[in-house]
Amino acid sequence: MGLIERAGAVLEPESDGPNAAANDLAIVRPEAFDIDFGALAAHGYYNSADRSSRLSLELRAAKRALLRRTGLRNAAGERKLVRKGGRQRNLVLFTSARPGEGKTFCAINLALSLACEDDVEVLLVDADAPRPKVRALFGLGESRGLSDCLADPDLVPEGLFLKARQAPLCVLPEGRETGRPAELLAGPDAQRFFTALSTAAPGRLVLIDAPPMLATAEAAMLARHVDEVVFVVQAGETPAAAVASALDEVLEANQNVSLLLNRCLIGEAGSYYGSYEDYDRNAAPAGLSKGAGILRGSTDG
Repeated sequence: MGLIERAGAVLEPESDGPNAAANDLAIVRPEAFDIDFGALAAHGYYNSADRSSRLSLELRAAKRALLRRTGLRNAAGERKLVRKGGRQRNLVLFTSARPGEGKTFCAINLALSLACEDDVEVLLVDADAPRPKVRALFGLGESRGLSDCLADPDLVPEGLFLKARQAPLCVLPEGRETGRPAELLAGPDAQRFFTALSTAAPGRLVLIDAPPMLATAEAAMLARHVDEVVFVVQAGETPAAAVASALDEVLEANQNVSLLLNRCLIGEAGSYYGSYEDYDRNAAPAGLSKGAGILRGSTDG
């Protein structure tokens, strides 16, 4: 499966072979959208017009560590040369122990900050099939996405990217509901897809919003396909037993794990297994609220 490197342009078929007609159907112009920073900021998200805010400053600290771990920056913050050809260290998964700890909040804020302040090309992938939020938070309608790419290896992913007009940021939505996300992620086509996504644009950072580790089996499967895992912990709220159990699963799938502290206000914690039977697309998202810590703002995702 070949990927076209540059998103945002008209994508042409890769060959004139016998499958050219099929390729013509799969390759389309990516849709573009405007980031509504005002609407996002009203819910505690990053605002490009307020780069001196506490959130912006905290995001810069998290970005420095992430860029060093992926090899896109050195310790001084200077851009490093990317490897030409082959698998890159640019696939980063965001997960948590349980729902409502802020993994989606952290993934979106880091994607916005990287694209707007550092001019890093970012692809934000919604891989949380049971409870997708990325597309809705950007005000985007339903469209094909990740699940469609995994189900049909002939699709060209760039044709499904939704491209922001104000920054080098693209969104790959969750895609159509298949009822078999674990099956798709366990197959050989999934490994080929993520490898191709890594090699398509060496300077691009791919941030993947995954389900919580203790909520579904898909999170551990996704962790096997990426280079880095960012494990989000809600400060002062996540039970130690939940963190330990989830980290055991993460580390079994991927040894490259970083912890990100997200302090936000939530309701009573209760049992950390209590809400998993309701973890699906129809469940109402947790409300947004403000807090303080390394990252502030959300109980979303």
